[in-house]
Amino acid sequence: MIISVILGVLIFGYAAFTLYRFVKRSKMGKCAGCSLNEKCSSACSYPEEVR
Repeated sequence: MIISVILGVLIFGYAAFTLYRFVKRSKMGKCAGCSLNEKCSSACSYPEEVR
């Protein structure tokens, strides 16, 4: 019984953490929330004509 409670808390805790992290990154924007934001040059840079 106690193992089931601990597993349930771990599963729901991880789900809540993942959801919180997703919402936090989505508020940052496309390039700021990307894990490659320091190494990616093509997705975040736009030609001067588009700006």
